[in-house]
Amino acid sequence: MIQNYKSPFPWRLAAPSCVWPETALVNCRRLARTVPEVGLYLLELDSCLAYGPDDLPQKTYGLAYHLHLPFDLPWERGGTGAFTAMEGLLTKTAHLSPWAMVLHPPGSLTELEDFLAALAVTGRDPASLLLENTEQSSPEEVLDMAEAAGCGVCLDLGHMLALGQTLPTAREELVARTRMLHVYSPFGAEGPPPGRSHAHRTLTCLSPEGRDVLVWMLANLRPRTVVLEVFAPFHLVESMAVLEALADGKTPDPACGDKA
Repeated sequence: MIQNYKSPFPWRLAAPSCVWPETALVNCRRLARTVPEVGLYLLELDSCLAYGPDDLPQKTYGLAYHLHLPFDLPWERGGTGAFTAMEGLLTKTAHLSPWAMVLHPPGSLTELEDFLAALAVTGRDPASLLLENTEQSSPEEVLDMAEAAGCGVCLDLGHMLALGQTLPTAREELVARTRMLHVYSPFGAEGPPPGRSHAHRTLTCLSPEGRDVLVWMLANLRPRTVVLEVFAPFHLVESMAVLEALADGKTPDPACGDKA
């Protein structure tokens, strides 16, 4: 944790490595003034494998780290092939000792189990892999896969609200396996867009219903890290203020001026 950082939360606050339109290295250096953890967003396989020393941080800056693995892993090669294709990203970031890896789950449990088996061969703990709920995988489906494969869960609030997903709150495994939250509003002041598309808005844009879901998650789950998944500096500051208000038991200002 960064020196002199005083957290009002029982979990660690994190930001993505793309808050500014700069390299991850620049983002991490700047974010070290504000949060104790950064998620390295390695979302495109080939471009991230091409990163050089000026793209990724070469020292921790006092930060903890986790990884968000690429969206475009070649699952058609199977779980082992998908892992082999991205293993270079683990090598590039090993000096930062990331504690977790977030993955959009594959289409089958067999692919996931093969991916985790290949991960274990490298000496890494399969439990450090966190499956995120997506359009293809609801929170309950992700929890089923995580329980079967022995890994963890990252719950994405924005995906839940945009897709009408619900939490399997009656299952004890939800608390046991949820180690990370991604929090943001999926809609701006203009409300839901046509179809299922959504964006990453500041938490001041949350509807009352969305705020209630976030309050439940923060009160009933025990994540190690909560990621403010917003991609602009002012939105990060606004969203931090919302979390601090909620931590104090207050209802934050719902005003949403975000039209982006």
